[in-house]
Amino acid sequence: MLKKISVIIAVLLMAASLAVSAVAADKLNGKVTKVESDKITVTIEGALPAWVKAGATVTAAGGAPKVLSVKGNEVTLRFSKAKAAKIKVDSSMSLSESTGDDLQGC
Repeated sequence: MLKKISVIIAVLLMAASLAVSAVAADKLNGKVTKVESDKITVTIEGALPAWVKAGATVTAAGGAPKVLSVKGNEVTLRFSKAKAAKIKVDSSMSLSESTGDDLQGC
């Protein structure tokens, strides 16, 4: 009986770890190449998934910027001016698909 419970717990833990890694696979890494007021351009490593398109909202740098344009592997995002002022050229940034329940400012 104890062996059966141990096997069930091990299977559940493995399934949970696979589910977490599947969600993390949708995270894109890139480098900030241009900062213009509230517009931040990020060059993404690798191919872009379908959810990265103009007009979409993504999660990046602790906020939920809107995608203004996509040209090749360059994505231009609009942040609040306060958030954009903290972002520096050549810094790394990761983007992920917005779930829609990100906290928004006033």
